[in-house]
Amino acid sequence: MMTMPEFEVIGIVKSKPLPFTRKTAKNLKKHLKKVGWRFGWLLFWQQTIQILGYSISVLLPGHRDQILPAWQISRKYNIPIHRISDINNPSVTELLHKLEPDIIVSAYFNQIIKEPVIELPKVGILNIHPGWLPAYRGAMAYFWVLKNGSEKAGVSIHWIDKGIDTGKLVARRQIKISKGMTQQKVLIFTAVTGSLLLQRIARLLLTGQQPKAIGTENEPEQYYSMPGEKEFDEYFKHRRFFRIRDLVSFMLRRKNK
Repeated sequence: MMTMPEFEVIGIVKSKPLPFTRKTAKNLKKHLKKVGWRFGWLLFWQQTIQILGYSISVLLPGHRDQILPAWQISRKYNIPIHRISDINNPSVTELLHKLEPDIIVSAYFNQIIKEPVIELPKVGILNIHPGWLPAYRGAMAYFWVLKNGSEKAGVSIHWIDKGIDTGKLVARRQIKISKGMTQQKVLIFTAVTGSLLLQRIARLLLTGQQPKAIGTENEPEQYYSMPGEKEFDEYFKHRRFFRIRDLVSFMLRRKNK
């Protein structure tokens, strides 16, 4: 936002953590049974390290706010956060209607946005998708691209429509996958590069121009659902899921950049 003073961010919408009830405990157990306890523990450990890392990095001299969690962005720029359970609930639709947004940006949001929310913003909803579209539609593209042994990973910006990652594609970029790359590194690439692509598209819209759609008619298309324990076990035979030193290295680059 410091690099885009011409835009006003009027709110941040985040998913509420589910309350711990007998039903959610049952659903969590079911989910862990699908993905495996090993992955569940790794995901918890990764998120814990990231929270600690970001909290410590704020205190470092020369800190630069290139990637910040939503609560830090909210505090720094005085932007209200609206925590919701269901983006498609009528009460949330009413809230968004009152905000009267020109554009909504979906960034790593863990819910499927449906009508009438899709129709609410004046211009539309742009989504940062952490995968190369249309070859990597669906969940955890940054995992699947490594699991499949692809040579390149990608990030895409597209308009949201009624489908899942099927809206008009307006920007995308690839990165070569190195031997020791983890899904965390791919995810960081998609976050940083996706935000830069988004800025370019937003500035085009600000000048009254429509970003040119990228034709993908002759490209392979594949939808991926959430991987299960078998897919994670196969992944772990060849790659690490994340490394603590990668996060530390990333924070130091931010500090010295």
